[in-house]
Amino acid sequence: MRNNRNLRYVFLVFIMIYNINIINAQYAPEYDKNTSDSSFIHTHSPNKATFYSAVLPGLGQIYNKKYWKVPIIYAGFGGLIYYINYNNFIYDKYKDAYNIKLRIENGELGLEDMDLYPNSSANQLRSQKDIWRRYRDLSIIGIGILYALQIIDADVDANLFYYDMSEDLSIHVAPYIINNNFQYSNDNTSLGLRCSIKF
Repeated sequence: MRNNRNLRYVFLVFIMIYNINIINAQYAPEYDKNTSDSSFIHTHSPNKATFYSAVLPGLGQIYNKKYWKVPIIYAGFGGLIYYINYNNFIYDKYKDAYNIKLRIENGELGLEDMDLYPNSSANQLRSQKDIWRRYRDLSIIGIGILYALQIIDADVDANLFYYDMSEDLSIHVAPYIINNNFQYSNDNTSLGLRCSIKF
């Protein structure tokens, strides 16, 4: 029993010697401990980032030093503009074919050579025309959504520009003595480890 108790004390001393903080929070690269919070926060303005993105898409991201986002934004705009033009081209094609088909069905002569879809009815062509107009309109809406999203992204990035986890973030390992109140136990203490996370 005494050997067991001595072993516990040795273990306790050993744990106390090697008790360390495993993870320490890091300061942001721009953070200066000697700078007061008020002057520190105002060095990067979310209002400027939002305004710049509203004036020219991607400019707010450049202001926030998130340069890698600019090609993604312009690739999105380029893709949407391409689909607007493509969908509008197909829409115009079906619209012209539908108008010609209506004129043929109304008895106008000399338009048979201009009929691009002789096996389709006017209703079928109208349905296709409406589908491609809808695709074009959705692409236009997509440009508006992308424009709004890149403004929101610039504003959020600017607000989180100096955001950092707390200095106190750590995992703390310490020895812990547990009091046992077991009925059939001669020894009412146990040794253990306690891990605590601060954040």
